[in-house]
Amino acid sequence: RRLVKNISETEADGILVSSGMVKYISPVVGDLAVIIRLDGTHTRMGKHLERIDLVTSVESVLALGADMVVVNIFVGTENEDVQLAKLGKVATDCRRYGVPLLAEMIPASTLNYHYGREKKTAAPEEINRDICLVSRLGAEIGADCIKTHYSGNKESFKYVTESTPVPVWIAGGPKSKSDDSGFLKMIEEAVEAGAKGVTIGRNVWQRENPREMIRSLCKILHHS
Repeated sequence: RRLVKNISETEADGILVSSGMVKYISPVVGDLAVIIRLDGTHTRMGKHLERIDLVTSVESVLALGADMVVVNIFVGTENEDVQLAKLGKVATDCRRYGVPLLAEMIPASTLNYHYGREKKTAAPEEINRDICLVSRLGAEIGADCIKTHYSGNKESFKYVTESTPVPVWIAGGPKSKSDDSGFLKMIEEAVEAGAKGVTIGRNVWQRENPREMIRSLCKILHHS
């Protein structure tokens, strides 16, 4: 709650939370847009990271005041059919109720990285190709916006943004080992390549000065 209050006093546009947290933060959310996660049936302690199912519904979170909803979709895993069907169902509900859908599209080649573990062995070309594929796929199934990993360089990520017919946002990922300037440089490159936003957790609130990091991110995004 204290963190959300601090965020509400910055230029940040919104926050991403689970449905059960909304009642605790609503008194301090201010003018922030509220993006509510609909899924969440695994943790990084589990053995099956790719199994993440719905725990609530579009209709339920609209009653909580959601401005947007988000789901995680892992592509290239054994259960990708289940994941993509989940995305299609949520997209249908979002169209019915008129709420924007953010799809967090994560290719299997970056799945371990997504949870702060050691990266799987994958060539940069494979990762770039996979990020492009899953981003486009998310849009084709019905997402209004895509959240995914930065591919590592402007040239390859520009291809991602140009191939995806909806806005692409950057996921923050695990806590960066680089200093603030190195992390911000990565965000700046992504924006120059066509990224329209970021959704960042640990790389903000695990920094020594989260408010200063938010100010720096907003400067890049709002004035690009």
